[in-house]
Amino acid sequence: MNPRNKLIVTLALLVLLGGLGTADYLLSGDEYSAQLTDDSAMNDDDKPMASSASSSDGVMTEGGVAKHKGPDALAVLQEMGFTAAASEDLSLLSQVVSDGTDVNSIAILMNGDRAGSVTWVESPEVKNYFIALKEALLGAFSPQMTDLKDETLQETGKPVRNLLTFFDPAISEERILFARSRERLYEFHIVAGKEESMNQLVEELTSK
Repeated sequence: MNPRNKLIVTLALLVLLGGLGTADYLLSGDEYSAQLTDDSAMNDDDKPMASSASSSDGVMTEGGVAKHKGPDALAVLQEMGFTAAASEDLSLLSQVVSDGTDVNSIAILMNGDRAGSVTWVESPEVKNYFIALKEALLGAFSPQMTDLKDETLQETGKPVRNLLTFFDPAISEERILFARSRERLYEFHIVAGKEESMNQLVEELTSK
């Protein structure tokens, strides 16, 4: 089975499992325990928004404060010396987000060679998307999956970030990294040998 067909099979499984996980979450009304590792503490992004008149994180609107909007991904890519191209990559994220929210995707080139890709959504529902995604992946990982990391970063001066990364050749020949920051959820595909540059991009897009 070629890599594209492998990913198509995985996406089909994600659609099924992700739908079941989301339905269970909505029906139960409780926080879904979808952590791949033990990380149950509520972070600042999970708490209700305060209704204050101003905030260094958001833009003031009538009656409250809007959440901080994510950075301009295209501008960040260009500033870092990458070239953006149209992406035909299949993404796991696009299969989990089925409520009409826009899913954006860009192929990333460095000196004319592919470095990876980035797919993202921006929505107040990104926490639920991330939970459904992790539940679906639990049933999709193959025995060849390695280098799984599931962590929450809480660093001074930066938003709380949830990161999930792994390499599974049955899903993709490239490392996959998911990052949730504020109201944006990213899916990065990282080509072997391009990790340093792509990790810098991940940091730039998720730490503001």
